[in-house]
Amino acid sequence: MAAIEWQHGGLDAVFALAREQRRPVFLYWGAVWCPPCNRVKADIFARDEFIARSRQVLCVHVDGDSPGAQALAERYKLRSYPTLVLYAPDGGEITRLPCELDGELFVAALDEALAVHGAGSSAAPALQAALSGERTLSAGEWSLLSHYSWDTDEGQLLGARDLAATLLALVRVCDSADAAARLGLHAQLAAAGKDVDAAANAGALLAVFADARLARSNMDILGNSGINLIKHASRREELVAALGGAAAQWADDFWLSASDRLTAVRLQMRLARLVAPTQGLQEQVRERVEQALAESTDPYERHTLVNTAVSALNDAGLAAQAEQVLLAELPRSHSPYYFMLSLASSAKRRGDTAGVLEWYGKAAQAAVGPATRLQWSVTYLLSLLDLAPQDSARIAQAKLALEADIAAAGADAHHQRNRSQLQKISA
Repeated sequence: MAAIEWQHGGLDAVFALAREQRRPVFLYWGAVWCPPCNRVKADIFARDEFIARSRQVLCVHVDGDSPGAQALAERYKLRSYPTLVLYAPDGGEITRLPCELDGELFVAALDEALAVHGAGSSAAPALQAALSGERTLSAGEWSLLSHYSWDTDEGQLLGARDLAATLLALVRVCDSADAAARLGLHAQLAAAGKDVDAAANAGALLAVFADARLARSNMDILGNSGINLIKHASRREELVAALGGAAAQWADDFWLSASDRLTAVRLQMRLARLVAPTQGLQEQVRERVEQALAESTDPYERHTLVNTAVSALNDAGLAAQAEQVLLAELPRSHSPYYFMLSLASSAKRRGDTAGVLEWYGKAAQAAVGPATRLQWSVTYLLSLLDLAPQDSARIAQAKLALEADIAAAGADAHHQRNRSQLQKISA
């Protein structure tokens, strides 16, 4: 992130400068420990093409642990880490961009958003026009809507609209084949199998899976949610074969990041498990994980790579190897407390209650940053209440630690992500 000229002095000052210079604002909301945030840093922010585009806008990074960050996030409807927003110079949102895109596709989506803004539009008027039929959208506006980050919308664009119904309505009127395909994938995921036509879903999915270009342009959706899409469609074996073929290509694509290639390997494993035993793929997963980790040196890439590796190993039935990866990573990680949560999950799968509480306790103690400490402390206290309700001394100690973290967070303890955490305790 060093090559990008990040603005300082607060978001209000950045927007004042944006109005003065008539430049858009690119906002990155994230946290040090967040694997997708680290992927964004390694695969998007480090790209020469993104760095070049960053000079057209004012870039601002809001860390969720910085003073007043959660109150600011509440004001601008930021919650999930990471959230990436492009604003017009007047402060209005142009669009929210999906963090899951690989670097090349993210830069293309950013270019499209800047071009749409230059033509006088943005996601909100484009959505309104599409739903009302008041005018025909440009190809750029359709691309903008199809690449909108619906997962981090927080009601900013949708308002009170239902996500699945809105996406289906867009698909019906979209005159761009690529945008319609992507919106259709989002719509299927949002519907989650409710009132779906399994045969129609299968046909739409096969059209994407079997088209190498179209599948590649939607790799972010398919890599993370392809399994869920197939579960709500007929012709399962055909779908598995088609998407498995695409995943095999991605797994060996040198131009993709190590994490994205490993995500493709994991997808192959999960797809195979839908239709047949996966024992034969275990060795392949283990070898690919070992190779990826051995070659990884960038700390940002490695953080998300370890997270992906652990998921892949667990999916392959190699839980012991996954735990070994986590333990080996603790001394070198810039956020070891994040991986301690994964070790707690491993202990839980083994039925090791003492191990669960030990790792959650270590994570809460090691966590850095007021919002992060508050979140980890809540997780630890809830685990104690659930797994060891009789341990009053330990619960009292955890409660005191949480009260200290609330005090350290100050007024920010009662905003956005912090408030959500404290509501868990109240419940």
